[in-house]
Amino acid sequence: MFVSFRITQLYETGAAVYVYFSMIYDKIPMDKVVDMYEDIEHKSREACFQYGGSISHHHGVGKLRKRFMENTVTPLNRDLLKGIKGAVDPKNIFAANNTIYEAASRAATSRPTART
Repeated sequence: MFVSFRITQLYETGAAVYVYFSMIYDKIPMDKVVDMYEDIEHKSREACFQYGGSISHHHGVGKLRKRFMENTVTPLNRDLLKGIKGAVDPKNIFAANNTIYEAASRAATSRPTART
């Protein structure tokens, strides 16, 4: 396995560290390669969280990494972000299904009517 790192930004609270890895998989059954990659990525992210890191900075989260968001933001922060997404993009057009917020977008379009 080959692993490389680079620091792209420095902040008062830390740094943006990109991690690249590659592996030789010619001796691994092809139906196991993706599982092995995801296992390595998952364990790497868990180590990152263990030491106070997060999964993204200015690139967003995306479809592949949204499952890690619960480890990155507090419940209050998550609810705030879901509310903003539901208010500004109620039909989930922008970055459709790239975030954990699509449930909020669906809920925003089915708000209860005002009581009379």
